[in-house]
Amino acid sequence: MLKSLLFRKILGLILIILTVFVLTIYFFGVPDGAEDIGAIKFRIFSVGLGVSLILFSAAYWILRFVLVPITYLSEMSARILKGDFSDDRYIAGHGEIGVLGAVLYRLKHGIESVVLELKIKRQEWSNVFRKSEKMRGNIYDLSKEKKMLSEDVEALTMQLETLRRSEDRYRTMLENIEEGYYEMDLLGNLIFFNDSLYNMLGYSRNDMVGMNYRNFTDPENGDKLHKEFERAYNTGKSESIFDLKLIRNEGKSFYVETSVTPIKDSDGNAMGFRGIIRDISVRREYQEKLEYLAYHDELTGLYNRKAFFEKLKDTIAQSERDRKEKHVFFMDLDKFKQVNDTLGHDTGDWLLIEVANRLQKTLRQTDYICRLGGDEFTVILNNINEPAPDKAAQRIIDSLSCPYDMNGNIINFIKISIGISVYPKDSTDVGALVNYADTAMFEAKKTGNCYVFYNDISERTPIIAPVLYLVK
Repeated sequence: MLKSLLFRKILGLILIILTVFVLTIYFFGVPDGAEDIGAIKFRIFSVGLGVSLILFSAAYWILRFVLVPITYLSEMSARILKGDFSDDRYIAGHGEIGVLGAVLYRLKHGIESVVLELKIKRQEWSNVFRKSEKMRGNIYDLSKEKKMLSEDVEALTMQLETLRRSEDRYRTMLENIEEGYYEMDLLGNLIFFNDSLYNMLGYSRNDMVGMNYRNFTDPENGDKLHKEFERAYNTGKSESIFDLKLIRNEGKSFYVETSVTPIKDSDGNAMGFRGIIRDISVRREYQEKLEYLAYHDELTGLYNRKAFFEKLKDTIAQSERDRKEKHVFFMDLDKFKQVNDTLGHDTGDWLLIEVANRLQKTLRQTDYICRLGGDEFTVILNNINEPAPDKAAQRIIDSLSCPYDMNGNIINFIKISIGISVYPKDSTDVGALVNYADTAMFEAKKTGNCYVFYNDISERTPIIAPVLYLVK
């Protein structure tokens, strides 16, 4: 209470008034000649003491009911200003002091609630600030990443543009080449191809999208291509060029030359196949023609001299295992030169073709018919059951001796002479058998239109075939 500035001022003021009052009475209150000075001073002292008691009582009341509450209110206000709300005393009183205490009490609790709420808000704002700072850091990081990503995107865009240009050039090259280009998945379904391929196969582009390779291959060639795919998948290497037969949309087959290369992903695993397909039909036809002409007579289509000797060698080897006879016919057309001299070589060629046709119709499919050259023909009889060379020779004579009608021109003077040698009766040597049959043929020509066995030459008794048409 003594710490209160207001209290100290009031107490000081009372002491000053009391002192002034006592001194005034003491020095100026009793005139000269009055009562005894001692009695007067005692009375003055008693009056001063009474006044002092009254003043002290008034000061105590003021102190008790005014100054103390005001001091508490002041201290509480000071604490509130410092943010200290621990003092929870309620200042009771009458009149204005009581109202002021109640207001301050409520104000203190209100301020305390507000301060608490502000603390909470400050904490929230602090959290928000930290989050914002963190977010700002994240935004900065994102900005850096965005810049880096932008640079990466720019680099990737340039790479994609370069790749696109390269792919455009690549596709332009593929579209302009004559060969077919294909890309297939691991199941053999087409995923990319150029125009040359679908033009080659006769399909539209839409029809070929997703088409499996077995749709344009037969079972044999489909299996062959499947094996090449398996080999490329297992080895991871390109397979060498190989021939393949494909089937066009209209059903016609043709030969191509192709290769298989595995398409790999970034890890090096096969994810499909690609290759070039080149149409080799013309080359293949030419090769087949060369192979055909190597063993066939170009004019008549019969086997030629090379094929005859190779087949005769194989026939003898087979006969050695089967222990069966084989017969070799050596034939020559009689008076064929007369056709060339009188009717021309074109007619002679037509006649040779007709002779070949009649031979094929007369003999069995198992018999091997050849044209050695000119008007000389040979036959290897592949007798599966009992051999009947004489009956076969007679059928040939009867067929070839019939007149030939070429656009109204009748040729009825052509006859045939046949020499026959027998394996192994006459010889086991290929050359000897042919020479013996040739010798027998020359013996038959002495009579004409007949056949002669080589083993009958010594007896000079050739078998003369009946003459159906005689030359006039």
